[in-house]
Amino acid sequence: MFKKLKPGESEEDILRMSAEFNAEKAKNPGFQPAAAFVRADRAPKKSMFAQRREQAKLGRITSVSDNKQEEMAPPTEEIKVKATSVPPEAVGPHVAKILMDEIQENILGDIKSSKMIASSIKNVLGEIVERPEGVRRPIATKEPKRASPGKPRSIFARQILEANSQASGESTTKTNSPVIHRSSLVKESKMAQEIHEENLNVINQMSEQDILAEREKLLASLDPSLIALLTKKRQTKEKPVDNKKAPQLIEAPAQPPKATESSSPAVTSLPDSSPALELLQQSDEGNWVNFNLVEDHKLAWMRDIPAKMRELKPGQQFDARFDWKGVLLPHTLQDKDSTGQLDERELYLHGEEADRPGYTLQELFRLARSTVLQQRISAFGAIAGIFSIYNQGFYDQVLTLPISKIFFLLRFGLDDNAPAQLEVVSRSLANLFYNETDEILLDHVHDNAYCHWQPTLQVLGNQGDAKASDSDPDSIAFLQRYMKLLTTSQSVRAEVDEDESESRMSMDDFQLAETDLMDCLLRTNILQRIRFILDSVKPDNSTVESCLKLLIRIARTNLKVARQLANEIYLLEVLFTHFLPPSLGKNQFYGQPQTLFLKLIRVLTCQHLDIAKIISKGVLISRLQQYLFLQDNKGPMVRVQIEALRLLRCLLILGIVNRDVFRQFLPALRQLLDWHCNHSAFGDVGGSGLVSQHAAALLAALVASGESGACDVEGQKLLVEPLNNCCCSWLHKATRMERIKEFSQMTLLSAALYAVSWFSRNGFLGPTSFQPFLRSILPKFVQSSSFIASVQDLAKVSVLLRRPIDRRHAHAALPNVGAVLMHDYGPQLILSETYPVHLLSNLWALLAAVSLESRDKRPLFDALMQPAVLEPLAEYLRQLSSQLNRVLATNFYARSELRFIHQLLTTDGMETYLKRPQLLQLVYNYLCCLSTAHAAQIKSTFERFIFNGDYVKLDEASLKLLQQTCLEIVYPHIIADNSEPSLSLSYTQTPILPADWPFFQMRLILSNYLQNVQQQPAAIYSENQVVRMTLSFVRELEREGLQVVSPLEKLMYLMIAFMGPDSQFLEPDLHELLRDYLMDFYEQSAAHDFDFDAELVDKARFEPLYYLFVEHFEAASYGDELFSSLVLLPLAQKYDNKWRRRLWSEHVQAVRFLNCDESLLLGGVSAYLEPVEEEPSLVQLYGDALEQKLVRPGSIAFRIAQHHFNHSTAVHKTKLF
Repeated sequence: MFKKLKPGESEEDILRMSAEFNAEKAKNPGFQPAAAFVRADRAPKKSMFAQRREQAKLGRITSVSDNKQEEMAPPTEEIKVKATSVPPEAVGPHVAKILMDEIQENILGDIKSSKMIASSIKNVLGEIVERPEGVRRPIATKEPKRASPGKPRSIFARQILEANSQASGESTTKTNSPVIHRSSLVKESKMAQEIHEENLNVINQMSEQDILAEREKLLASLDPSLIALLTKKRQTKEKPVDNKKAPQLIEAPAQPPKATESSSPAVTSLPDSSPALELLQQSDEGNWVNFNLVEDHKLAWMRDIPAKMRELKPGQQFDARFDWKGVLLPHTLQDKDSTGQLDERELYLHGEEADRPGYTLQELFRLARSTVLQQRISAFGAIAGIFSIYNQGFYDQVLTLPISKIFFLLRFGLDDNAPAQLEVVSRSLANLFYNETDEILLDHVHDNAYCHWQPTLQVLGNQGDAKASDSDPDSIAFLQRYMKLLTTSQSVRAEVDEDESESRMSMDDFQLAETDLMDCLLRTNILQRIRFILDSVKPDNSTVESCLKLLIRIARTNLKVARQLANEIYLLEVLFTHFLPPSLGKNQFYGQPQTLFLKLIRVLTCQHLDIAKIISKGVLISRLQQYLFLQDNKGPMVRVQIEALRLLRCLLILGIVNRDVFRQFLPALRQLLDWHCNHSAFGDVGGSGLVSQHAAALLAALVASGESGACDVEGQKLLVEPLNNCCCSWLHKATRMERIKEFSQMTLLSAALYAVSWFSRNGFLGPTSFQPFLRSILPKFVQSSSFIASVQDLAKVSVLLRRPIDRRHAHAALPNVGAVLMHDYGPQLILSETYPVHLLSNLWALLAAVSLESRDKRPLFDALMQPAVLEPLAEYLRQLSSQLNRVLATNFYARSELRFIHQLLTTDGMETYLKRPQLLQLVYNYLCCLSTAHAAQIKSTFERFIFNGDYVKLDEASLKLLQQTCLEIVYPHIIADNSEPSLSLSYTQTPILPADWPFFQMRLILSNYLQNVQQQPAAIYSENQVVRMTLSFVRELEREGLQVVSPLEKLMYLMIAFMGPDSQFLEPDLHELLRDYLMDFYEQSAAHDFDFDAELVDKARFEPLYYLFVEHFEAASYGDELFSSLVLLPLAQKYDNKWRRRLWSEHVQAVRFLNCDESLLLGGVSAYLEPVEEEPSLVQLYGDALEQKLVRPGSIAFRIAQHHFNHSTAVHKTKLF
């Protein structure tokens, strides 16, 4: 035995081994080597890839059907091979089963001079087919070329020819043999074949009955599991080929025949559902290398996803999926096959629920953390779209977004410095925090009268100023906190000043994000990050706008945050340098004046006068002058001038721009007025929407200059004439229109009336400068169809008469101003395009301004007093008396409408259009909606209606007390309204007066009781006076048809009336008043069922108040029957027995004093006797009280206990009472 070569052996070792081999061979001629090399002739000038391409073209693997088999070509001469040590007979059949790529090519030989026989496939492939039971597809063949007789064949070629001749003979024999219908399982071995033939002979000799009998006998003797296994295996063998997923042999498509050759057409039988069918039908598929197998599992991703129609049950939830624009996609799409439409669905790269389009938030989160930049951009872009649609209200009541978690994802993404990612991430954050709808509506409303106020968006409950009012014992907030103490146990009556909220400093980031998202954003050093982006990264894309939007939203939060932003000196320096330049640059963002930066300055200056002074110290004033002097009519510059005029208006109101500085603006303002005079001759009112906004902002700035005193006589002389011309032109245009359709046109007309009103009333020249306008143009406009149509639309578009849901707190941690309302049909803007309130309010103000000039007032007054104007206004007031929405009345955008209602109520003669109950109900509802900003209107309304004997009839003492009580509530808010030099208000206007303000003094009695009144100084007014005034005033309102509170609330206030410190309810006159009021209450509530477990807003629950009332009854009732009547009211049989059990167990000592006339029992005595009590423990309590003589015989309590104990069958009794 010879050793193998080892690493390190040299050529000498090889020669030595060769000599040894030759010596051994000389001794033994039969000595053979372990392997021999056979060289086959090949085409000398063809590479391996060229050979494969030609093999694919000619049909390298083919098959011939039995019925169309062609004659075989005569065999060519064998190839002469050099003698080797391996004899030809040593090559057995097993060699044909050895398959390797190179050996396979050697078998085929020269593809031009040899023919590939169909029956040789088995010899070539051997065991490569994974499932031999699969049926191969018919493969087209070409007419073989006849080999040259003189060309030899290789050993492998001769073996293939021999195997083919044998296979053809066998196929002929099988074809001519008859079909055997009875068969058994055939194994591929000689022994199995013999057994199979014996079985067939036996079966053929048996009858059908014998076969069935033997079958049953065999089945009975075998194990059932073995039978099931064999049956399953047999079914698997007999399955159709089409249902199998094994790799299939496919043919190469037929090539065009050559001139000297004949070809047969290709036979391709791939099913239509195969994902490779479309791919194989391409024109150049024949050039693909080794594409002779169809592996379905590798091509499954190319299949069409069926559009499944899944039916969801009502209320069933499912995972939301979004497209790349953030649009929520439906759960299922329509079936395209049934409708015959083209399937235009996009390809979504997710595995779960592949038939559903879109991406879940989890999938977007994974993409947002990808290492591929484009995937991150796509994910963040989808999130930006989601937030944009979410802030418009389209996702309310549809899906719940984890906003806090998405916020952290976006904040992490903002730390990447790639400009493309910064652009999309900053846009996502801006869409989350900066509510585009709110901001656009605020900008459109800003140019109206008294609409320069900016909302602050601090989370409710976190205001620092609220603590001061809570500490005032006479404030409503303080009393409401005391009322809320009664919602828990009575052991927490003290320690009112305890802070129940957790300190924000101890919260982690996730807790803070759920509480106040803006505070969490500031904690992440967002200001420093924005400064770095704008100063160092300098992305010249929409990242600049997104960062400015974030800064605007930060500035709107509150005064504290605004000061923090104003103290970022370096950030403001970067902003002023790049986005408020002295000259216009060529870039889109850097070196260009940015409208959003001017808006940011306006929001900051409105927060406080100190901030305005800090910001205006630099180049701000000079930049505003430069921008207003520019004569550029292009859109971007017009928007810059609009924002510059709005900022100038705020600076004028705050007094930053004085008379000397304003003189520098006069030429620019006069130039703009002249331009609008010339431009107003074309188009509609004021031209396009953008030009109308520009004109309205200009007029508002002119009025502000007059209000602040910056515009002197010379300035007014310069401005009044073109102002009059513009106003005449605009209103004349509006008179000729059928309807005012755009909000910008309505705003321009409103600003024109606002300007004329102020300059007519307070200007140095008076109304003489506007006589043509007041005497002719304006009356004609009031009589026009466009104005009448606007008045008729008032009730339809009113904010206070809407029913939709307010969505200011759609996400409590991030409030919004409330520009969008949620209607049953979808989100709606709170203000419509034809909202006429600002126009009507300025018209009424103009009517009051020219009241002293009868010659100018008369035409306008006559035009307004026509029925076409007054009747829609009267109908509007009638609807407000019964349908006023107090929730929407607190909306920031409802302020102008509340002001307009006050103007209508104070108009002489308007009350004649309303009935007395309607008028009082309207006044009452209106007073319950006014906030601190309307404190002066509350005072005037009180004086005109409430303190007026014509409407409310009270005795002099009660009227005086009522007047003092109401004014004490209002005066602190009037002072607070003027305390801070600021132009900002809270986004929600909390009313000063609660809905039950007539019972306000009753709250003081309860507050004194809870604080132990014996230690408090004596009140100015006695308990008798307070109760008398309250009950008399409420009775007067109720006689006029007003319902001040619900029956349960009225019951609670009646109970409080008996809880005074001096028990003055025993005085005859007050006792009689209480009896009359109580009898009226029982008469009104005879058919009412009280819900004693109801939750009342800003009030105590009934249960703790009732047990306080019972304790006070035990201490100071003196057995009063009115007091007893109220204690007995919850003990009626129709209410829960918990009230009776607790009174007869814990407060059984109070039962001794319970007694009243049957007429003072709500529902009569039968309500307390029937039905008979069935609760055993309560019946036992009745018996114990009677046995121990804890109740007085003959009293109401005695009758109740006696009746239920004697007639109840719930307990065993030894005696009766």
